[in-house]
Amino acid sequence: MKKPFYHKLFLSLAILLLCSCSIQQLAYNKIAPPPEKKFALHEKELQQIAEGKEQGGNPILALTGEDDVQLVSEVFPVILKTFEMLYFNDPTHSGVALMTGQLYVMYANAFVEKPAKRISDDFYDKKNAEFFRAKKFYLRGGKYCMQALEAAYPGFSKTVFSFNEEEQRAVLQLCQKHDVEALFWSATGILGAFALDPLDPDVVDRVYGSVLMLEKAAELIPDYNDGGLWEVLTAYYAAAPEGIGGGIKKAKSAYKKAKMYSKGKKASTFVTFATAFCIPNQDGVGFDKALNQALDIDPDDDPENRLMTILAQSDARWLKEHKEDFIFEY
Repeated sequence: MKKPFYHKLFLSLAILLLCSCSIQQLAYNKIAPPPEKKFALHEKELQQIAEGKEQGGNPILALTGEDDVQLVSEVFPVILKTFEMLYFNDPTHSGVALMTGQLYVMYANAFVEKPAKRISDDFYDKKNAEFFRAKKFYLRGGKYCMQALEAAYPGFSKTVFSFNEEEQRAVLQLCQKHDVEALFWSATGILGAFALDPLDPDVVDRVYGSVLMLEKAAELIPDYNDGGLWEVLTAYYAAAPEGIGGGIKKAKSAYKKAKMYSKGKKASTFVTFATAFCIPNQDGVGFDKALNQALDIDPDDDPENRLMTILAQSDARWLKEHKEDFIFEY
């Protein structure tokens, strides 16, 4: 009798994981380079682009350039768990830890939290269960990403989440440009969980340190993620009181930078404006304008980020369709 396919699959995986350390390390460094190496490769690529040299293909475009959200949502967990298996085989590899963490945060946001928000309140238990899943994945992703920073700066997480701002800022001063990716995704994971459950004391204790991490990342590479970093800060500043690092003035300043670095080409920037400013101010006109601006963007104008544009435009359409739930016009 033939063995089931999954027996062959796991046998193949076992052989892969038992390969020599040197071959394994080469493979890991290729698919998920350590932060400092990844940053150096990115800088080299930018230089080659500036010099007009052709670039090799980027395999991640198979996901970020896809226009079929359902296809990506179905394959994403497989990719995520594959990287997590690689992580379990070598927990010391900071590149694999960081990639695994990023994938968890992305999955929590795009394929768990976003769909959960659209579940009717009539199905409260189902909606709340999905929010709990998203929170769990946000925290798991943030934890993985923090390992890259912990490996570079032992004691980093304990210090950055302490209640001593002088020590927090001191440890952040150690961070360099190649740490920005880890700073961003670690903080985004924690803040994503906080947004879903602002009463969890374990998460609350890490919020201010996470904001400081984002601010340090913005200081090191202001245009990181084409303004996406500033979008996260905009949302936080707009929602949080000044006592924990928020405030409307800071939110407006962050939004200006988000729009500047995105060059007005990211649909998510306009959705952020609608949710961070227009809903709290009950600005129906601004709400419609911002969402229409998001919908006016052609996803094909930025093929590398086609998926993210389509996801943001899906949010914009849903918000427009449910405007009466957010803007109370008389």
